[in-house]
Order: sequence, then C-alpha cells, then structure tokens
Amino acid sequence: MKLTGQSKFVPYLLLLMAGAGFSRQAKAQYAYREALNAYQLYNFEKAKPLFEKAFRKKPSAKAAQGAADSYRLTKDYQQAEIWYAHLWETQGYTPADELHYAAILMNNGKYEAAASHLQHYLQADPNNKLALHMQEGCRMAATWLGQPVKGTLENMQALNSPYSDWSITRYHNKYIFASDRPVREVLKSAFFENENIKKKMYTWTGNSYLHLYESNGDSTDIKPLEKKTINGAYHSSNASYNGNGNTMYLAVTTLKKRPGSALGKDSILTMNISVKEITLNDQQQWVVSPELPFNATLQYSVGDPWINPAGDTLYFVSNTGPGQQGGTDIYYAVKTGNSWSSPVNMGPQINTPGNERTPAFDAAGSLYFASDGHPGLGGLDIFKATQQAGGWNIIQLGVPVNSRHDDFAPALLDSTLYFASNRDGGKGSDDIYRFIKATPPAPKPVPAPQFSISGIVTDRTANMPLIAVTVTLTHKVTGVIVQTSTNDDGQYQFPADSGGVYELSYVKSKYTAITHDTLSLKGYTTSVNIKRDKQMEQTPLHVPFKLDNIYFDLGKSDIRPDAARELDKLVTLLQENPTWEIELGAHTDSRANDAFNLALSQRRAAATVAYLVKKGINAQRLTAKGYGETKLVNRCANGIKCTEAEHLANRRTEFIILKL
Repeated sequence: MKLTGQSKFVPYLLLLMAGAGFSRQAKAQYAYREALNAYQLYNFEKAKPLFEKAFRKKPSAKAAQGAADSYRLTKDYQQAEIWYAHLWETQGYTPADELHYAAILMNNGKYEAAASHLQHYLQADPNNKLALHMQEGCRMAATWLGQPVKGTLENMQALNSPYSDWSITRYHNKYIFASDRPVREVLKSAFFENENIKKKMYTWTGNSYLHLYESNGDSTDIKPLEKKTINGAYHSSNASYNGNGNTMYLAVTTLKKRPGSALGKDSILTMNISVKEITLNDQQQWVVSPELPFNATLQYSVGDPWINPAGDTLYFVSNTGPGQQGGTDIYYAVKTGNSWSSPVNMGPQINTPGNERTPAFDAAGSLYFASDGHPGLGGLDIFKATQQAGGWNIIQLGVPVNSRHDDFAPALLDSTLYFASNRDGGKGSDDIYRFIKATPPAPKPVPAPQFSISGIVTDRTANMPLIAVTVTLTHKVTGVIVQTSTNDDGQYQFPADSGGVYELSYVKSKYTAITHDTLSLKGYTTSVNIKRDKQMEQTPLHVPFKLDNIYFDLGKSDIRPDAARELDKLVTLLQENPTWEIELGAHTDSRANDAFNLALSQRRAAATVAYLVKKGINAQRLTAKGYGETKLVNRCANGIKCTEAEHLANRRTEFIILKL
C-alpha cells in the first residue's frame, strides 16, 4: 500500500509531540530539583519562581506545596493562599498542609473559609489542640474586631525602615532594636559603602542579617551597636539587660561545622540560634561570657532571651527541651552563683503545640508573650498571663494590639506596651509600634488597703537597738530591689504590695549578716503591716568555727563531693559577708608521723582554699594553715590508745575570722 504525502508524516508528528511532552516533563523535573535544593538551603526567594515554573510545566502537588510553603515562610500571605488553593485542587495535600492553609486564610481575614477547613481537618483528628484553638480564634474574631480596646496606637516611624524592625528595649535612655536594613544605610564608612550587600544577604528573606541598633528616637540618630562583640557577621537580636545594665543577653547565629565524615569532608554548615551573654568589665567594655550550658547550636535553637532585673532568671524559647509542648516553647533557667539550672518548661498553660515567642515581664510580674497556638486572630498574637491560684490566667490583648498578621516581641517600657507587627499599612516588613491604653474614668475614691513590712533590729547580747543596719528588700516576682537603713531606734519600714513574695537581708559592719529571710503577702486583702524583728550577733574574731562533715580520704588532700557540699555553705557565708578575711585551718589526729601530719594538713588547708577560690571567693581573703596534730581537742596524743570516735574529733577543718 502506498503512503500518501500526508499520512507518511503522521508517525513523525506523533514522535515530535511525544518528544515535546518529554521535554516539558524533563524541564519540570529540573526546575523542581533546583527549587527543592534552594528550599532546603532556606533560599526561599530563589525557590519561589522555580517551584512556580515546575508547576506551570507540569502541575503537581509537590511543586504547589513547595511554592505555598515558600510564600508562607516568607510571610507573603496573598501568594501563599493562591498556592495552597492550587495544592488543594491537586488533591495531593497532607493534613499538615490543610492546617497551614487554614492559618493562611486567617492571616488574610477569611475566617469562614478557615473555619470550614478546620472543621474538615478535625473530622480526622478531633482532639487536635492547635486546630481547636484556631477554630476558637475564628469564632471570636468578629467580637475582637468589633470591640477594639480604647487607646492610641502609634507606628514608631522614626525607628522603622522599609525592612524588618523589631525586638525593642531601652538602655541608658536609648532605644535598642533589631533590624535587617542594609548595613551600609547606617554605617557611612567607605568599607561598608563599597561592600556588595549580597554577600551579607540572609537568603531566607533576601535582606541583610539582623543587627542591633540604638537611637534616641530620632531617625537621624540611628547607629549599630558595637561590632564583633554584639553585632557579628550574622543575626543579632532580642537584646535584654539586667537591672543595673552590666549584663546583656541577645539572640545570635554563628556559623559552625558538624563533625567531619569518615572521608574527611565537612558536612553542611548549620546556623541554629543561640543565646549569648556579655558583661561590662571595669573598663566599660563588653566582654563575651562563657557559653551558656543550654545552648546547642548544632542540634537546636535557643532564642528570644529576657533577663529579670535581678539578673538571676533568664527566660528564652527553644524548639527542643524537657516538657516540650510543640513548636517553640518558653523556658526559664535560674542562676545561682556562677551556675545555671537546667531549663524549666513553663508548662501547658503557657506553651501549646504551636509556637510561643518573645517572653517579657512587667514590673507587676505579669508575663507578656506572642503565640500562634492560643486562640487568636491569625499568625502570632500577643497575650498577657498573670499568676493566680491554680496557675496562669491568660488574656488575648485584643485589637488594635493584635491583628490578623504577626504581632510579637512585646516590651513594657515606662508602663507603655511596645511591640512589632507586619500588619498592613506599616513602613516595612515588621514595624515597631506602641499602644497607650486609654485611661478609664476615675472611679469614686475607695481607700486602698495598705501593705507594709517593718521591724526593729537589736544587738542580741546587749538587747539594744542597732543603728544604720542596711536592710534590703527583694521582690521575688519582679526582681525589684529596695534598701533602707535602721533609724536611731533600730526601726525600718518598707511599703509592699498584695500578693508579693519578698526576701529580706540585714547587713552591718562587724555583725554577721542575716540573709534569705522570706515572707509572703499572698492571701491578704485588707491593710496589714508584717512585723519582722531581728537580733544580730557581733562577729567574733579569732574564734574557731568548725566545718562539719569535711572529710578527706586517708592520707589524701582531694576535696570529696560530700565535703564540697559543706564547703558550698561557707561560700555562701563569705558571699553574704564580703568584708570577711578568714583563715582555713586543717587538723589531723596524732596517728602517723608528726611531720607527715603537719604537711598533710597544710595540703588539705590549701586544697580547701583552692576550692573556695574556684567558687569565686577572692584569694586575698583566704589564708591556708595546716596545724597537723598540734591542737588536739582531747587527750589522744602520741602513744595514747583512743577510740576511732576520739581520733575523729581531732580530724577537723575550722575557720577563724581574721578581719571584718
């Protein structure tokens, strides 16, 4: 059969069409691989158009999911909604995708559509706490939006830029805040002006890394904080200072390598967040402190630090830790001496399966934090938690503080709430705002209950009032510290607040300090004056004080763990009486050679002094003295048969106070 001119080209046409289809599929696969590589390196700006290209070449769930997640993670909620809709149409979504889709719809103010997806999601997982809270947020949105809190919302335009500006605090009358604005905008040196800004780009956002800046509130007076120590090559944010301003905590990222492989090659670099502590030295220079024990840069992130005024309790967030509820949780650690406790999770009343961020306290002890896990309008909302019987009472701060976008990083400065938000109408990605709540009409005056703490300090021996005793009152919730001195009658008095928990200390030269005297006003509803009378003893000089349970292994001078626990009590006593200078005396029994015992006791005394120095006690305050068997406390001298208990009485460690 003879082929016509038309029919003989049909196979070639089919082959050409198949080749074109194969080419489109290959191009789609190539674009998807390139997009996935960029996504896995957090280069979302590069990943977005590549995922879109892959989807256009060949619509697929994985390409739509990649685009949707890339837009969600860079907070482009409008585009994220479009791509989650494409993903939904492919029927290739996961339950997690549907939950993300509902969250994006809430970000875009589409609460009915979000509620519909949440209802569908909950049919398969009816007890999912995060979805239930999101559903409650959709239900309450109309109420919150229709009943805004009265007050004045102000965009801090002098501080904000077209970039991300957030995590504001105050230090020495300066605003301190984080921003990812290009560094060359504020550093006018030729080095920064000539630098290619892309070398400093954070690929997640396409902007510079976050750095900390200071300003007096004037847009012409913004400059970065100290380089290297505070602002490194990568992120620096979330500055927090203790009450006297000599210690600073901040969140940073540093570039570290994982251990090398068996082939001798380094694995992928990681940049998890960690918390850095820096302190002011005597020359008023910031110095980096040793690594905090709960940082683990190669394993997980620790960030958003907030230190209480006393400097002994650090709050932070982490995506890994004991009691983890999900996402990032708020933890705290307590500092005793130079040691930090293990992190403590703030529990399921505060933390949720979502993300809790940016904790901060006000002077009254109320916790402010951001969360996308508690019922809210969408994204991160700001909440206030106050302690009450049985735990925490948590309040959503409502509109206009909260919006359908991310509202976070609360800070209470001069009793005014400052925070950050990427809501519509701002100057940049994240802007800093402050909200001044309207003062309600003054109610009819009602005499408020008055609370106070007072007492008389006397000499225990003479039973006479002690003048000029320094009495310190520490509020255990807020960390606020106040001091006063006893008057000519030995009297002192402090105002207090209802429900406050306080710690008192009493210090006077030549008298042994009294510390850690704790009292609580919880439960008092009417006026009360708590009496706290104290008797102080003069500190005797050159009188030996025996340290109980300080034992050494036979013939050795190493500090055993059981002895270390007892010596820690002496460390505390010396910290509470910082002017004391003491002699540490070590004594042996009469067994063994006299010279050996004398040398052994000197080594033991020196080891005891070395332990105290290691714990932070100034060596100039300490003298080591070995007495051997020269000061026996009983008859058990050389050659006299005694019981083990009698010999034990002679093997002792004592201290005497040489100078007050």
